[in-house]
Amino acid sequence: MALLRTAGILAGRTAWAGLRGRVPVEAFLEQSSLQFFGSFIFIAITLGFIGALGIYQAASHMAAIIPEYSVVGASFIQLMTREMGPVMVGLMVATKVGTGLAAEIGAMNVTDQLDAMRLSGASPDERVLAPRIFASMVAVFCLVVLGVAVSFISGAAVAFVAFEISPDQFFTTRFIKTPDLVVGLIKAVVFGFTVPTISMACGLEARGDSGAVGEATTKAVVSSCLAVITLDLVIGAIWELL
Repeated sequence: MALLRTAGILAGRTAWAGLRGRVPVEAFLEQSSLQFFGSFIFIAITLGFIGALGIYQAASHMAAIIPEYSVVGASFIQLMTREMGPVMVGLMVATKVGTGLAAEIGAMNVTDQLDAMRLSGASPDERVLAPRIFASMVAVFCLVVLGVAVSFISGAAVAFVAFEISPDQFFTTRFIKTPDLVVGLIKAVVFGFTVPTISMACGLEARGDSGAVGEATTKAVVSSCLAVITLDLVIGAIWELL
C-alpha cells in the first residue's frame, strides 16, 4: 500500500508539472533518447524472435490439422498489434528502463541528493522525476510501433521460407480493425507512464544504505511487470464493455 500511495502521489505531481509546463525540455529530450536507443536493440531482437517462433509454431500446428495458411498472417498481426506487442515491450521496458530508474532515484534518495535539491529551491519532481516519466511515455510508444513492425517482418520471413506463404498473403488486415490499433496504442502510453512511475516510487522508498537500492531495484521490476499484466487485463476488459 505504501508503494501505491507513493506512486499515486508521484503520478499526480508529474501530471501537475506537465500541465504547468514546468518539465525541462532538454531533460525530456535527453531521457527520451537514452530510453529509446538504450532499449531498441534489445526489444527489436526479442520481438523479432517472438515473431519468427510464433509464426513457425502457429503454421506448424495448422499444417498438422489442415494445410491452410490464409489466416496465419492476419491472426498474427491482430495478436501482436492488440496484445503481445504492447505487453512484451512493457515487460522488457520494466526490466531494462525500470530497474535503471529505480537504482538511479534510489541512489539519489539514499545519498540525500533529492533533499539537497529541495533545500536549494529546485523541485525534484519537475527537474528529475517528471522528465523521465514523460520521456518514457514517448519512448515506449515508439518502441511498441517499431518492435511490432520488426515482429511482422521476421514472421513474414519465416512464413515465406518455411511455409511458402507469400508476403501478399501474410500482410493482410482482414482481422485487424481500428479498435485494435487504438487499444494497442493506449496500452503503449499507459505502460510508458506506469512503469517509470512505479519504478521511481520504489527508488523514493529506499532508505538506509546501498543495500536498499538493490532491494528497490528488485521491487521495481516485480511491481512494474505485475502492473503491466494487470493493466493489460483491465484495459482489455474496459474496452470490451464499451
